[in-house]
Amino acid sequence: MASLSDKRRAYFDPNKLDDALLKTYVATNPNLIEEAYDYIESIAGSLGVQPQYIYEPTPLLVSNLGVYYAYMTCAQRKSLFAKGGEADNDSFALKFKLYKGLLDSLLNMLTANTFTNGVQARKRSFPACLSISRN
Repeated sequence: MASLSDKRRAYFDPNKLDDALLKTYVATNPNLIEEAYDYIESIAGSLGVQPQYIYEPTPLLVSNLGVYYAYMTCAQRKSLFAKGGEADNDSFALKFKLYKGLLDSLLNMLTANTFTNGVQARKRSFPACLSISRN
């Protein structure tokens, strides 16, 4: 089976994650990493940027988008509330709230230019039209 890096572009390095509680869970789950990459590409697509036009090396905010999504999703799946339990003192539930807040804040800042590093994404252009009027 091909490794994740053989399949598609990596938007963040799973070996450089820094959350002490979640990094091992995320780094050892290739499906979650793949899901985070899909999330990045879907957000870019919703802003009119095709995946092939996402700037390389990956801009920091785009990389953070994938990391926050992976952390949030991992925390949600590991938390007690996902299993029907109380979430008051659950460290995974607290991490979920933290990364959901960070992700929501980041989503409010993103534009198409974030994904293209300030370079306008290529768009279809049509011939210019001029109005014709008589004097």
